[in-house]
Amino acid sequence: MDQNVLDWLLEEKNPEIRLRTLKEYEKYSDDEEIVIECKKKLLGSKVYERGLKKLKTDKPWAKYDAILGFAEWGLTRADIGKDIDDEVFSLIESTGFKMLCGEPLLLRNLVKLGYSKEGVVKNEIDSVLGLIKEDGGFGCISTNKKINDPRKSHKSCARLTVEYLLLVAELHLLGYRAECEEALKHYFTKRNIFYRTDDMKTPMVDVMLGTFYPPDPIKIGAHQIVYALRVLGCEPQSKAMQAGYNVLDQHRLANGRYVLTASKSIPAFKVGNVGEENKWVTFYACMAQE
Repeated sequence: MDQNVLDWLLEEKNPEIRLRTLKEYEKYSDDEEIVIECKKKLLGSKVYERGLKKLKTDKPWAKYDAILGFAEWGLTRADIGKDIDDEVFSLIESTGFKMLCGEPLLLRNLVKLGYSKEGVVKNEIDSVLGLIKEDGGFGCISTNKKINDPRKSHKSCARLTVEYLLLVAELHLLGYRAECEEALKHYFTKRNIFYRTDDMKTPMVDVMLGTFYPPDPIKIGAHQIVYALRVLGCEPQSKAMQAGYNVLDQHRLANGRYVLTASKSIPAFKVGNVGEENKWVTFYACMAQE
């Protein structure tokens, strides 16, 4: 990573992205003073206060967004303390993880926060990863027979499969190799990551070619997809990864920073303006090339 870009990501005015960069790029451990001080600043910030407020509402999707935010910022359940466990387990109990298309991303965020060894989380991960289809992806969960008739054969859902890619990558970082890992990697690499197998110039889903952020259950950008494949060991010089870097380069500025192309009207947390250089997109894009 270019030093000027690194210095930008490490600016103290954004402790949430500074923490991710310190831990995952600089490789500082949680007990080092620089990380402790950054966490202290983050836990006392307005962005964290807003996340905590969402976590403590009785609205499941607000809790979901808070959990996503905390995970993206590099916090753990130990950092957050007593404020999080009851809320996490109440969300699990009330939804059974089945939050429309959002289950794999929820599981990914819980793993990142440090819940992977909790029985209820571990069992659910083992269960859902076992649902991988022969093509290496994961099928649509809709019960609408016009969309997903159980009597007919269907291809995997690319949007849902991207969420599983992020989950399996997070497990990989913890040293856990899911049985479906190689098949899932192949699902994307045989498509040069983004494209239809019957037309390698047409994306499976248009949003994949942009830098949508924060991630949404059905909208995840190129920077996180390519990052996850790099985590899983895809070689930078491979045809698929080069295709990924080519897409990322379309959103790269001359100064080495990357632009945010889209976000929800009310995102899980504030990340900056669409059409402008963005620290989160830049972090993932640079990590994807390490």
